Amino acid sequence: MSPLHAIASLFLAIALLVHDNDVGFSNAFHINSARPASIVSRTQIFSSEQVGNDETTSEDKTSSMMTLNPASETVVTSDLAAVDNNKSLYDFFALQSSALLILRAKNNQINEVENVDTDLFKQYQHNCENFNASAPTPDDRIYDVTTAGLQFPGLKVMSVVTIGVKMISTNSDLPGYELVLIRDETYAKGSRLFVWFFNKVTGKNKNNKDEPSPGKDQTTFSISRINVVPKENGMLSFEANANLSLLIQFPSFLMKAIPGASKEKFEKTGGEALLKALDTDLPMALEGFRQEYVLWLEE
Repeated sequence: MSPLHAIASLFLAIALLVHDNDVGFSNAFHINSARPASIVSRTQIFSSEQVGNDETTSEDKTSSMMTLNPASETVVTSDLAAVDNNKSLYDFFALQSSALLILRAKNNQINEVENVDTDLFKQYQHNCENFNASAPTPDDRIYDVTTAGLQFPGLKVMSVVTIGVKMISTNSDLPGYELVLIRDETYAKGSRLFVWFFNKVTGKNKNNKDEPSPGKDQTTFSISRINVVPKENGMLSFEANANLSLLIQFPSFLMKAIPGASKEKFEKTGGEALLKALDTDLPMALEGFRQEYVLWLEE
């Protein structure tokens, strides 16, 4: 799961929506210049009316911007793996390398935040409360996850997300993880027009700077829970339940410039983009987690 993929996919989804309505960029802006076969997934797309996000705001009729809140959730279940009663699942989940398998996804770079300042911890605590997650403890690990970036014609989108990882015990007295997104920094390089469009759509106002600058207002919200699911005949599977939502400040004039466009339609399109992002990264990460568990059993 990567907010970068989500935001970039949403960028393209909105661009395609503009294209599908036969509105060129110049007119709209008034500018003259492999999922593994064993993975089972259940998904759902939400609109702003269905998402109980405390950070959500409605459109200000006196403002030139409106707030979109696309959101989506997916549940992914891995293939089966054996249970070894001589080895504790808690020992496997306690390995730092195990949690990193979920965060690494494809080729993400991961760096642990060793000096957690007060502001970062408070933001972590706030987001845990919003998602009804367990309260942060000194034993939690916090990581900066940097993606390689996504390259489009005329635009490259970069992202760094900070994620808190907590090992938990479930109601079945089995280990699990809670991964809570604490903050995100997303920025774009490239064509001034595309960077401007990206900044407008994502609420970033960086004046086309090449480097990210941390913002006070969070725009990406995500939590993933990794659980063990007991199965028959001494087997188990791993289940990941993830949701991802965005707050996007979208130009009101652009909404009016696109025939047939509406807040609901854009949020549905955005939700589908988020769903695609979740279903691209999460199954692969979960399968890697399961394979590492199988290797650990054989040690």
